Amino acid sequence: MPDHFAILAQPRRPWLDDAALKEAFHRATAQQHPDVAGDSGENASALNAAYTVLRDPASRLRHLLEIEWPGAAPAQAAIAPALADLFGKIAALRQTGAALAKRASAAQTPLARALLAGDQATHRRELEGTLAELAAAETAAQDDLRSIDAQWAARDGDTRDQVAALQQRFAYLAKWQAQLREDLFRLGA
Repeated sequence: MPDHFAILAQPRRPWLDDAALKEAFHRATAQQHPDVAGDSGENASALNAAYTVLRDPASRLRHLLEIEWPGAAPAQAAIAPALADLFGKIAALRQTGAALAKRASAAQTPLARALLAGDQATHRRELEGTLAELAAAETAAQDDLRSIDAQWAARDGDTRDQVAALQQRFAYLAKWQAQLREDLFRLGA
């Protein structure tokens, strides 16, 4: 397994500075580009893969877990208690959106489509509000990431469990944000 931290000369830690990571990627890309390095592009491909993994907190934490604790059993994919209420809210929103989409596709006349506009506007506001809640939850997760990073020297079983739980939080948050943005897109927002 490649060490994406080493490929981009980044410290093997839970939290990385986005600007420093981006700068390291651009610097390495400029040096390893196939036109400059004269190779087949494998190095450039490895740089792109490393940057893709390290810039996303969920992917970075999963990679860190694989490197730091290679023999550890994967954590269960249970929803963190802090996100359980959001999960229920998102599920209900998505069901409402699916029902609205079904009604919209069945609306054959301009009047029928106009009658749906109020429900669609209400649903749009609910989606936007929930996306704001998800953004706040992501900010809280970033704060937790910095907290774990500050205690990174311990690297014990408790640290591993915290990293695994945080990795799952980031994964759920990213998935839900993508789903709700897709639902907003379908509404024409």
